[in-house]
Amino acid sequence: MKRTGPLLVVAFILVVVLLFLGSAVVYGSYDKGPRTTTEVLLNQENGTYMKVIHVVVRGGTEEEIGYELGKVGIEEFNSILLPFDDPVYGEEKEQYIKGYDEDLYERVQGVKQAYQLGEDNYSYDASFPFYVGGIPLCSAIYFPPVSTEDGHAIAGRNMDWHYNSDHDEFTDVTDLSLFTNNTDINDEKFDELLADRIGTLAQVVQVVEIYPDEGYATLVIGTMDLLTGVVDGLNEKGLYVASLQDGDTYTDAFSDLAGFTSTRLNYMQVLGSILEHCANVEEAKQWLANSQVIMPFMGVHFLICDDSGAATVAEYDDESHELIFTDYQDTAVPLTNYAICLKPDISQYPPEKPNDAHDDYLRSAKLHDYISDHEGAFTTDDAWDAMEMVEANADLSSEEILAGENETDRLLWTVVTDLTDRSMTVKFILKDGPINNETYRTHDLVLSEPFTFKLER
Repeated sequence: MKRTGPLLVVAFILVVVLLFLGSAVVYGSYDKGPRTTTEVLLNQENGTYMKVIHVVVRGGTEEEIGYELGKVGIEEFNSILLPFDDPVYGEEKEQYIKGYDEDLYERVQGVKQAYQLGEDNYSYDASFPFYVGGIPLCSAIYFPPVSTEDGHAIAGRNMDWHYNSDHDEFTDVTDLSLFTNNTDINDEKFDELLADRIGTLAQVVQVVEIYPDEGYATLVIGTMDLLTGVVDGLNEKGLYVASLQDGDTYTDAFSDLAGFTSTRLNYMQVLGSILEHCANVEEAKQWLANSQVIMPFMGVHFLICDDSGAATVAEYDDESHELIFTDYQDTAVPLTNYAICLKPDISQYPPEKPNDAHDDYLRSAKLHDYISDHEGAFTTDDAWDAMEMVEANADLSSEEILAGENETDRLLWTVVTDLTDRSMTVKFILKDGPINNETYRTHDLVLSEPFTFKLER
């Protein structure tokens, strides 16, 4: 009878553990090495748009972490490795990665193991296990700690993407299992299948926390690639990075995102390395300056800021490809989708489409006015309010429809990051609500409950 109490306690703990595991998938569970869990937060139920998967990897060497992410990519995201046109490109790329970021190189070796590729197999690009594609069309804002009510550094950001009303890329079911690593790149269906993946960005989003045995812990919201698909990211030192489309700066429309003829890293992979190795804005600038960055499809610029009040916007000159930093200290920073190094004074650039609520200059003017007109210290509520003002929620105009256009934009997620608290709170789109403004053709958007993620060692 004396043992009944302890037995009941053990049984209760076991039930709690089993209940927890019932909502999550556990991968590695070892005395040593990583422990990986995945949990589906949203699953496109009842006609909603988004599938969101939360992945946490605790512990492990870089190679072990790469192996875990490779397995999760295969089993949860149906990720594939893009082929190289010739293994010589793959070998050159791996050698570049080894010299650029030894930790990423080790993770790549782990991914190759997950895909049962030998160490000397350079036919596929294991640095970017690909599942969907697209470009971040977005708005962002940064409040330094001297400007906030609680003394925390705060960043707000919207992630927007194209929505095609004739083909609902958010909810159409696509058999992506057709596109595997056995697909012949010379097959006539290859381009069609690849394009299908590039058109499904909104379907699956990842939230990934990684706690390596050595190196900085990171928290990332992203898509495209589980290994390095950084759209928004934060590390344990309070450094934050975000990528936003920038049509004014350098892009190489003929470069490859990964695989094929690529021998360097795309911008998301570089941001991942920055988070894993840099403690502040100054270190991030130095790392970026030593990086060779691929800019496929469309130009991108970066908002990089930390919990000390330092911030920079990094942009590449369209002609010379020179990396240009616009630095800030203890200053609120708004950012949309044009090059501020070329157009520093928003008052000189009226909206190109005044009746388009998502016009780059209109959104920028709104954010600048919000900052200059604000009375008192900023709060996290102000970051939410600022992002709501500039969210992508408008339909096409009648003129655009008559012109044969069928693509508009939608907010996919909106996130407020507390750099000081090392946390990110995000709301994902579920579906459109009713139109709220006939002039701008804007909708109320139905968003998910807020999900909060916090880096904890």
